[in-house]
Amino acid sequence: MHGGSGKLRQRVAKGDTLVFGCVTDSRSGSVIEAYEEAGYDVVMIDREHTALNHETILEHIRLCRLLNLPCMVRVAELGYAELNRTLDQLPDGVFVPRIRSRTEVERVVETVKYPPLGKRGIGASTCPAGRYLGWRSTSEQIERLNTDTVLGIQIETAEAMDDLDGILSVPGVDMAVVGNDDLSTGLGIPGQLDSERYREAVMRIIHTCRRHGVVPGIAARNAETVTYWAERGMRVFWSATDVYLLWEAAAGQCRRVKAAIGNAREGASE
Repeated sequence: MHGGSGKLRQRVAKGDTLVFGCVTDSRSGSVIEAYEEAGYDVVMIDREHTALNHETILEHIRLCRLLNLPCMVRVAELGYAELNRTLDQLPDGVFVPRIRSRTEVERVVETVKYPPLGKRGIGASTCPAGRYLGWRSTSEQIERLNTDTVLGIQIETAEAMDDLDGILSVPGVDMAVVGNDDLSTGLGIPGQLDSERYREAVMRIIHTCRRHGVVPGIAARNAETVTYWAERGMRVFWSATDVYLLWEAAAGQCRRVKAAIGNAREGASE
């Protein structure tokens, strides 16, 4: 049995803190290998803000499966075709962005669950969800994937804050990740992530998640921000993005090399 078979579900159930590495730009599977080698707990493959197509995402999911590294896909929207097509490739779960109401979440849960819990269409031997894990029957596939698939949503709109209890109390929601830029913009304080008003809003999300048994998370790159929110109950951290890591490393390397050249020239002129 290959990777991806309930490993993430088990860690969520145990209440583990999970550090995600995010894929937004890389077409090469080397980014998946790098995240696995570096020790990240989960990979988030993004479709909302990227040009990655379904074929590239499938290859990333397949490599995660072979490396026994859990992965989730952030879908582009909450329609049936997007969710079903993505889940048929057998990621460990999906994130749905820009949730606004309880009604939307109920529709998402209905879409990602097979009957009798929802209305998801069943792909048997025609797709990875139907063939990779060696189901002994269609009923076993339904039961296992209804149980093991992790559903994450993003809280990043003013409307979501108005319906927070309704949204987070929907059965079937496992994670809720704060979208910093969108939420702060929706609150009328774009980018003011250290403001008291923003932090109070995020604390509301954490407390509401706790009340309804949902794992709270946030995007946070630097250690200070991670420490701040970990101390306040966050358990999921989107802490790295492939293209950002590339830019950051490239800038640092360029500074070091140019500084070395400058030092060498000064030494030669003495």
